[in-house]
Amino acid sequence: MPILLDYQNREVRLTEERLAHILAHPEMVGMEAQIADTLKHPQLVRQSRSDESAALFYRFYTQTVIGDK
Repeated sequence: MPILLDYQNREVRLTEERLAHILAHPEMVGMEAQIADTLKHPQLVRQSRSDESAALFYRFYTQTVIGDK
C-alpha cells in the first residue's frame, strides 16, 4: 500500500480498495500518476459531507479518456 504525501505533507494511505474505487471512474483509467499529483497540488480541497474525517481533493485535467475533467 503506497503512502503518498498531500499538500500539507501529511501521509495518505492509498489502499487497494480505495485505488480500485478511484479507477472505477472511466475518466481515471490510466491516471494513477495524477492521483499523487492531485494530493500534492490540489486546486480545490473540500470537506466530505458524509465523513467529517475525510477531505476531497480536486484537480482539473485536460485530455482524459473522456475529455477534460
